Amino acid sequence: MSNRYLEIKPSNHNASFSYNEGRPIISFQISEQEAMLLPRSIRFCGQFNAYTDTARTTPTDSRLRMDSRLGVWSIVDQLVISSARSKQTIEHLRHANRFYSTFFPATSDEKHLIGAFGETGLTLPSIDGQQRSVLQEGSGAGSTAENSNEFCIHLPSGLLSGTSAIPLSAQSGVGGLTIDIHLSPSSAVLFDNNGDASGGGLLGAFYEVFNCKLVCEVHMPSPEEMPKGDGGQLEYNSFSGYYQTINSTNSEINFSLGLSRVNSVFMNFIPSSYLNNLNHNSLSTLIPTRADGSIADLSQVVFTKGGVRYPLDYNIDTVYKTDSKQRQVDPQVIRNGMNSIIPFNKITHTLISPLNCNKDWSSNDNSVLAGGLNYIVGVAYDTVGSDTAGGNFKDESWGVQMDLGLTDNNPVSAFIFVHSKQTLLFKGGQVQVIQ
Repeated sequence: MSNRYLEIKPSNHNASFSYNEGRPIISFQISEQEAMLLPRSIRFCGQFNAYTDTARTTPTDSRLRMDSRLGVWSIVDQLVISSARSKQTIEHLRHANRFYSTFFPATSDEKHLIGAFGETGLTLPSIDGQQRSVLQEGSGAGSTAENSNEFCIHLPSGLLSGTSAIPLSAQSGVGGLTIDIHLSPSSAVLFDNNGDASGGGLLGAFYEVFNCKLVCEVHMPSPEEMPKGDGGQLEYNSFSGYYQTINSTNSEINFSLGLSRVNSVFMNFIPSSYLNNLNHNSLSTLIPTRADGSIADLSQVVFTKGGVRYPLDYNIDTVYKTDSKQRQVDPQVIRNGMNSIIPFNKITHTLISPLNCNKDWSSNDNSVLAGGLNYIVGVAYDTVGSDTAGGNFKDESWGVQMDLGLTDNNPVSAFIFVHSKQTLLFKGGQVQVIQ
């Protein structure tokens, strides 16, 4: 009985990885072996640099920025985890960086972003500080780099955040794991703080990562610990990402989830014109806005199951319904949103506060303190964590209806994330996911 530490190079090894230069996927393979993978030990490591043009010019002024709350996590667009032997997808987290843009502020505070995450993930709760300490620091690339930003981050997802060890055996396990990291476009990671990338000469701005590796810890079981038989199962959490646009005063979103054990759902918003746009931060979590940049207040929200109110059997009427001059966001909406990520009574660290949950901004949140606005709408179906509780959306559609002040033609993108329990069955090198 012992533990081993593995260091794995990308199976599609390149000198560097860059979306703009046609190398957008980093693939790691943890080979099948008679060992148990400790998922929380997985770390994605490498070096990060950003440039103002294709000549790899290092930013020397304060115009080129990236989301300071996410740091390197902002480059992860999709996270795909599958069996190395059967190729069966176990978890596929779409819009991962949009997920992290709400997940991290809800579960981490300023000390995390300055300390541990600042050191490992290049974060800071200050857009100016992060620009000076990260973007202006890197120069060169690969073996020619005079200075670069090293990182070593965990990959938040349902499976990799669990505590249950994952058997890697071909006969009594998943047959090894393949972890694919899909990189985000540079225009979704970087942006011009002045809102004029063309005038600032930043239309060619891009980032790259190099010297990438995956490190993890595996447990080598003793003969007594070896699983009996040639199969087994693993209960785990999973996060699924969905996308929809809204553009009316009465906005409805419906999805057929096909999931039987839904723990919670939460969503964040951003004007659709801001996405993949170097003039704007594509990872902002804003209150829906109109075309002129004014705030389109959310006055009512209703969650439904099969068209019927569920789990709340009443409408949530916000403070704006009777007082449009209210400056703070509605506390019940924010509280329910935080509760949908982690049970509210278990939150010990958070960045969300009246400081970054207010209406004292217009168009964008570049000037909002503590890294930017943190607006979230969500609901929890199960805060106990039992195997049988939660919302069953196997045969009924999930929905939300919102009354908003979207009175003009300005589409707003809604990113919806569903937290559910799933069961992984494995036998003889074959894998099946029960949702």
